[in-house]
Amino acid sequence: MKKISIEAKARDLKANVVRNTGMIPAVVYGKGMSSVSVAVDNRSFMALLRGSAGKNALITLNVEEKGVKTSFPVLAHDMQTDAISDKVIHIDFLKVDLEQEIRTKVPVVVIGEAEGVKLDGGILVQAIRQVEVKCLPTNIPDKIEVDCSPLKIGNSIHVSNLTPPKGVVITSFGEDVVVMVSAPAKEEVVAPVAEAAAVVGEVPAGEAGVVPTAGAAPVAGAAAAPEASKTDAKAAKVDPKAKVAPKQGK
Repeated sequence: MKKISIEAKARDLKANVVRNTGMIPAVVYGKGMSSVSVAVDNRSFMALLRGSAGKNALITLNVEEKGVKTSFPVLAHDMQTDAISDKVIHIDFLKVDLEQEIRTKVPVVVIGEAEGVKLDGGILVQAIRQVEVKCLPTNIPDKIEVDCSPLKIGNSIHVSNLTPPKGVVITSFGEDVVVMVSAPAKEEVVAPVAEAAAVVGEVPAGEAGVVPTAGAAPVAGAAAAPEASKTDAKAAKVDPKAKVAPKQGK
């Protein structure tokens, strides 16, 4: 565990005013002390986050107030970030007792290349990226590494298989899967349209079970018959105005 020092100043200004000066508003609290509002330099704190210690770094926070400095061993317990810019806009520093164990979360880093991936085309799946540990603040590990090299397809490593550093106890559920190698996804073969049609098949003429009747009238003729009947009926009607020719021979 790397020990890092950060300078801070006690503040009585509002958070938004502090941010405009290039500082990050923060608060320090913990057992046996009253909370203290402070401001830390933005660049110094971001450099800390990007370093190897990361969020679990044990920090000596040197708070200056009216020319007097007071040091606190703290952890960056909670951070608020801007939803758009992702910049840190507030920090909660938790004062810790260096002689008392605490619980915190530590990243799990997978190293190596799994045999099932390298030789059989399997897929490496990391199900858990951090585990909870219990230890003294001075023993918090930066990370816990797990070697996936021996894993074949279907094999997995559980939380209980992890090896924490000396003085650290993993408190996460032991049966949880940390990393595994799954079988490669099978590609579904789709038959071409032409082949699909061949499988269904076309029924040849004369084998569909329908036998044409000899001499049957075509469909067009059947539809035309009613029209012809109407014409004949119209022609058969007698016009009442027509003159009747006189009978000959009388």
